[in-house]
Amino acid sequence: MKDSIISLISKLIKQKFVYVGVPVIIQNSKKEILLGKRSAKSFTYPNAWGLPGGMMDYREYIETTVKREVKEELGVDVKIIKKSSNIYQNIPNKMCKFHSVDIPHYAKIIKGIPKPKDETSEVKWFKPSEIKKMKLAYNHDKILRGEGLLK
Repeated sequence: MKDSIISLISKLIKQKFVYVGVPVIIQNSKKEILLGKRSAKSFTYPNAWGLPGGMMDYREYIETTVKREVKEELGVDVKIIKKSSNIYQNIPNKMCKFHSVDIPHYAKIIKGIPKPKDETSEVKWFKPSEIKKMKLAYNHDKILRGEGLLK
């Protein structure tokens, strides 16, 4: 029995998983896009700018993930406007060792003012022309291009 448990644990440790990510696109009335700067202590992409959002928890609805992650990272409540019809992939690389399938959501702030929280060290609204010149965390630049927001 003990050997079979050890064998199972060993297999699980070696197992590679694919996660579901929910990057959240929040724009203001000037069509600027809200980005958060990841903490210097972040395990992946330290000090890089990116969209708020994150990974779904087991047994969590996508909409719940969107709202939870934005609240954790920026301290604001959002209303989901729409889910993108596109799906993106974040492939493992030297900055990030996990693989995710990302389903972007568009949202608007309904309560609060965005402030750095949790793993975010800074929050700022950017013009699309500014973002075009930036290297964003994960695949967020590809998402914004794919969504037609960076022309």
